[in-house]
Amino acid sequence: MTPDLVIVTPEAAPGAGGVADHTLALLKHWGRVSNFHLLVSKPAPEVAGQGAAVEPLGRTSTEIMVQLPKTNGTVFVQYSAYGYNRFGYPRELIRALVDWKKKSGGRLVIMFHEIWTFWSFTNKNFFVQQLHRRALKRLLTLCDAAFTTTSSQAEHLQRLSDAVPVHVLPVGSNISPARLGNVPRQKGLAALFGVQLSRIRALENMRKSLTSLAAAGRITKIVCLGQEHDSGAREDERKLLAALNLPDGFVQQGALSADTVSEILSTASFGIFGQSELSCTKSGSFMAYATHQLNVIADFSDAQKSPPVCWLTAAEELLAGIDQAELDRRAECLRMWQEENCSWKVIAGRLGRALAIDPLPGGA
Repeated sequence: MTPDLVIVTPEAAPGAGGVADHTLALLKHWGRVSNFHLLVSKPAPEVAGQGAAVEPLGRTSTEIMVQLPKTNGTVFVQYSAYGYNRFGYPRELIRALVDWKKKSGGRLVIMFHEIWTFWSFTNKNFFVQQLHRRALKRLLTLCDAAFTTTSSQAEHLQRLSDAVPVHVLPVGSNISPARLGNVPRQKGLAALFGVQLSRIRALENMRKSLTSLAAAGRITKIVCLGQEHDSGAREDERKLLAALNLPDGFVQQGALSADTVSEILSTASFGIFGQSELSCTKSGSFMAYATHQLNVIADFSDAQKSPPVCWLTAAEELLAGIDQAELDRRAECLRMWQEENCSWKVIAGRLGRALAIDPLPGGA
């Protein structure tokens, strides 16, 4: 039987990556939608407990076309350029989607997690970037609905084509707050959550501000949480942490269960965010800080900017003795912003409406 809904995703194994987690969270909140299956780019997909038919995504446009609904039907694409192609230009997938849309008259909805890479004119990959942009322009003109995770990506996509509005839909948090009752937060405890290479970049980028906060006693201890890359990266992380001279030291916890991560985030005072301002709405780590009502320390914090940046905290403010009541207000505003704009209920609802999906009993 030809499926009514086909979901195309780079990966679907739990914990395999951000797009996989995003896909699984959507399926959980949509419930057991009838007659659908997943086309997965990476091998050995697992969709535990979802009851979905899963098959490897075809390599050529012809193979992919056979996997899509013949008539009417709906296709939902979790688009991540490098997730489908190691050169960052999934030409065969884009060609198949364009051909399918033209021939079938079905509904096409795309969530752009990652678009093209911005190479300079002198880079050998510049030509590939231009081909990718041209292909995405054709695809956008045929979409019934398009979403992306950041305002900057939305602007870039909208410049390619204004045939359909590109809506910003931030990612959600896969770490739900633990029910700990009135457990107090540990003064001076900061969490650094994310994959190890991202944590290392944060420690490098924020070395000056974190060193100042440690010297002033505003941050006394850092707990690193998340997947580890390898032993070499762990040692690099350890050296960066040691160089901060934290009064109470640091802990490298590595990968932990979601419940354990939540317990730590629920008792920390700060979350350290070392990515760019543009990455806030596409970072699961940032959303985990927000939903756990942490004060997020970021060098780009600016009270004059729009949410969520206006509710972050700069190292200079902590060093100047910002009032605790103001910190509490910001943390609560950030939590409310996340709940109203980036909770999985909101995300699944908006995408579900675009796909004409009504969550069935069993959805979260």
